[in-house]
Amino acid sequence: MSRMTHRQRVLASMRHQQGDRIPFDLGSTLVTGITKNACLNLAEALGIDPGPVTFCDVIQQLPFVCDNILTALDVDIRGLIPNFGRKNPRLQRNGDTVYFTDEWSVKWEKPGGALYFSVAENPLARSADKSTLNDFPWPDPAAPALLDGLVEKARKYHEQGYAIILESLCAGVFEMCCRVRGTEQFMMDLAMDPGAACALMDRFVELKIGYYESAARELAPYVNFVREVDDIAGQQAMLVSPGMYRELIKPRHKMLFEAQRRLFGDDFFVFFHSDGAIREILPDMIEIGIDVLNPVQTTAAGMDAASLKTEYGKDLCFWGGGVDTQHVLPHSSPEEVRSCVKQAISALSRGGGYVFGAVHNIQDDVPVENIVAMLEAFDEVKEYN
Repeated sequence: MSRMTHRQRVLASMRHQQGDRIPFDLGSTLVTGITKNACLNLAEALGIDPGPVTFCDVIQQLPFVCDNILTALDVDIRGLIPNFGRKNPRLQRNGDTVYFTDEWSVKWEKPGGALYFSVAENPLARSADKSTLNDFPWPDPAAPALLDGLVEKARKYHEQGYAIILESLCAGVFEMCCRVRGTEQFMMDLAMDPGAACALMDRFVELKIGYYESAARELAPYVNFVREVDDIAGQQAMLVSPGMYRELIKPRHKMLFEAQRRLFGDDFFVFFHSDGAIREILPDMIEIGIDVLNPVQTTAAGMDAASLKTEYGKDLCFWGGGVDTQHVLPHSSPEEVRSCVKQAISALSRGGGYVFGAVHNIQDDVPVENIVAMLEAFDEVKEYN
């Protein structure tokens, strides 16, 4: 088969077709990246000048992966990151602790010695009644500054033949409610005052759709995916019951996906990220229109790659899942990494419907030889049999 463009290769896989090789993603989103020190170590191992480090997400310490690395690795996807607060916040210091407050009035802190920021204060912890929601300083999802510089990037990436994914305005509707209200309090709201919980979720649905509308006016001809997200599961089970998900959260996800399909072009696919054990609600996800599941957390309960592909491979494309980032990448030998990568690709790639990548962001504690082993193993088996 003749060589495809990057976009042709990705779109073929989204249509459950085998192109000239398996597509590859690194660094296009806030969940498919590589942290600062790991990225610098990789650049050194590849003999590549990474240039100055610029963060796309200060909270997770994720840099933009430089074009030199992306080109050398033949990465197929390019990401558009809006100019939201976590990209370039105004950092302050209190002793050894660095902190900032984002556009959602959530305070984030990174204590001395910590690698990443964590939520420190929830602005709606005391109340989320109607009056409080009306008075809350919600950010403007259509603010022109959010998209500054993205049209030019999108046009360049499109002309260069890449598939393009746009980051969402913020975390998912469930996650954002946990951030502004506090996880414990919002969980209680869902159980004891679902009307109030839904009113808060609806604010985020409205804001997200406003962002989609603004972004689509500028970017629809170029964007193939929007990285929508909601981490609704843990390692062993969902964070809410499947019944509660179906009653309260699923209708709001459905509204988001329907808006995306309405606003973006023909070569557009609904991309949804949730970590954890979400197998029980995958039929619901398919019903409301997701095309792409990320990250395929293969170590979570029920998320075995081969069985997911067998049961849902006709309906879903899988993005990620190429190697476990919790245990295998940081703690195994390069030989074990290679073996895991080849097993995952064998399980997930048959018949197309797969984009290779690690399960989640590659962290600072990963030995660079294991990152190189992952890349070498992919290179060895990226051609379809």
